[in-house]
Amino acid sequence: MLCEVLPRSQWIRALCAADERRVLDLAERLSRDLDAQPTSNPCAGLQLLRLRESVTLDTFYIGEIAVTSASVQLRTPGGNRVEGGAIVMDDRIELASALAVLDGVLAFNLPGAKEADRLLQEGQEALDRKDRIRAAMLSRTKAGFSLMAEAGND
Repeated sequence: MLCEVLPRSQWIRALCAADERRVLDLAERLSRDLDAQPTSNPCAGLQLLRLRESVTLDTFYIGEIAVTSASVQLRTPGGNRVEGGAIVMDDRIELASALAVLDGVLAFNLPGAKEADRLLQEGQEALDRKDRIRAAMLSRTKAGFSLMAEAGND
């Protein structure tokens, strides 16, 4: 399973790149099956994006980004409670809550983990495709200075 290889810190990013409707549908079903309860109210808001200037090392804020966080408790088949959570750069509470459920399912290998892992793989493949496209674009924009050196020898 990809969740055993991909660090947990990357799961939310990969799940966000998967088909959103399938993510929401799976999380809704698993929420019912695993008696998901929020551990705190999901929160949507703005976060200041801080940047450190490289020469004087002064900190300044370059803008705001929408951030939503959610955390849930899930009941395992053995009756224990485990937690999942998500912080996502988005303003949709429903999405953050769904991602928190899938995080808990994957982290504790609960029923539905294989389906969640398929979404994780789908999202990671989409991210890998995007990375390959960006790398190809970058390689086409590199300047070749070797011809300039040859021209200067005339």
